[in-house]
Amino acid sequence: MVDSEQFKKATTLVIDNLEGGYYNPKWHNTKDFRYGSSGETMFGIDRINGGTINTSEAGKKFWGIIDANKTPAVWKWNYNGGALASQLKDLAGQMMQPTYETFAKSFMSPQLRETVEKDPRLLFHFIYAVWNGSGWFLKFSKDMEAAMAKGVHDSDGLVRVAMDSRTKEGYTKGSPPDSLVKQSGDKINGFINTIPSFFKTVTETTTKAVEKTAEVVKENI
Repeated sequence: MVDSEQFKKATTLVIDNLEGGYYNPKWHNTKDFRYGSSGETMFGIDRINGGTINTSEAGKKFWGIIDANKTPAVWKWNYNGGALASQLKDLAGQMMQPTYETFAKSFMSPQLRETVEKDPRLLFHFIYAVWNGSGWFLKFSKDMEAAMAKGVHDSDGLVRVAMDSRTKEGYTKGSPPDSLVKQSGDKINGFINTIPSFFKTVTETTTKAVEKTAEVVKENI
């Protein structure tokens, strides 16, 4: 199971670098035809098409906060929530992590999952795959399983497989790349090698906080 603090920080990376803010088809007009079927969306989470992600306890809180605060005058296209942004990002992470755990259990072999969760770059690739949907998560898993079956086991090689899965073909083997998935894949390529140091900083901060709490408890005892 992925550490919740790591998942939360990965969620922030996804939202800040790959997914936009608020979109409401009733309020906003976009000329990008790729968003034609999108419902009300925040941080890449679609209220209509998001399924059980939205009906979870965190999902109800997430959309409840939005409903209580949104106005057409302030919540313009791509609005990040203003003072509510941090709280909404935390809830977004809580919404997405259970789905990641379900997808990983359903679509990954134990060997692949162990390999992925040891490398922050591969882990981020699959955490973002939750936003892409179950079909893409399965496709990315199959691509990586196939590469490992051919003898690709080093992390750098598997990262290349992950990026090729996003940028060089579509949903089915050999089909043209999906424009939105390729677009995000190109962006990930620009910062993927900084992810290990980012996760390391998060882990160190969390460890220090735990150690400090333990010291306080010990002193009180």
